Amino acid sequence: MAMKVFVTGGTGFVGSYVLEALRLAGHLPYALVRSGSENKLPFREGLVIINGDVHDPVSYSTFLKDMDAVIHLIGIIREFPGRRITFQRMHAGATRKIVEESVKQGVKRFIHMSANGASESGVSGYQTTKAEGERIVISSGMRWTIFRPSVIFGDPRGRMEFVSELAKPIKLAPIVPVFGDGQYKLEPVAVEDVAKCFTGAINNPAAEGRVFHLGGGTVMTYNDVVQTIGRAVGRQSTHMVKVPFGLMIPLANALGGFSFFPVTGDQLKMLGGGNVCPEHDYQKVFGVTPKPFTKDNLAYLTPRR
Repeated sequence: MAMKVFVTGGTGFVGSYVLEALRLAGHLPYALVRSGSENKLPFREGLVIINGDVHDPVSYSTFLKDMDAVIHLIGIIREFPGRRITFQRMHAGATRKIVEESVKQGVKRFIHMSANGASESGVSGYQTTKAEGERIVISSGMRWTIFRPSVIFGDPRGRMEFVSELAKPIKLAPIVPVFGDGQYKLEPVAVEDVAKCFTGAINNPAAEGRVFHLGGGTVMTYNDVVQTIGRAVGRQSTHMVKVPFGLMIPLANALGGFSFFPVTGDQLKMLGGGNVCPEHDYQKVFGVTPKPFTKDNLAYLTPRR
């Protein structure tokens, strides 16, 4: 059955794929977009654009009255407090705004993007505010589903994506720095599979009231991830040099607030802690066979001219 679905974060990496998956499934997506960002949407046809700001419910409240579901995808991976871009504001504050307005307007179904590792006792503000956002959703009274993806990979189509960022130095430098020993484990999941889960949850009773971890099913060390990316960009073997976390974290803490510096101290702490999912129930509930993290599936790193 076709449904009207209100989507936040539709201009982002995952959001662009979710909008496409919704349209493919026959639903009508309504995308909340800040004025001037419409050109970041993946398409216009078959999409209702709402100019507004998630922090300003007046800008979108009337649309929520007719929605069958809300998909909330807004999130950030690093803070820039001078631009009012903080984990607290974007993960907790934005979630509280959209949840409260959804309840007020009678929305019954709410699907939320969190992150693997979200925890009140997390090692970073990213993790603790993701956990706070989850608590807001769970206590809303709506029929909710929460997704906690691991590292997401896929063609960024001009957006930020973990693998594409890692590929830049691998393509250009003879030696690639690896933080720590590189033996910490990751479980990359394809963005197309993440989008299928969000779309598949909308009208699926088996998904309601549940938290799903989204991992690709293959656990890899960070070193293996780097080597796989290297092969995808044409390197037989990628030479790596280990940089101690004890050296990098203080430096990243000092410079992470500047956009020119590639990582923050919190990001390094999370990376060193690994990113592996404790369960894979999503595969059965949503009928998803994970797309593996292989050289062939990273072809987007070397686009044909």
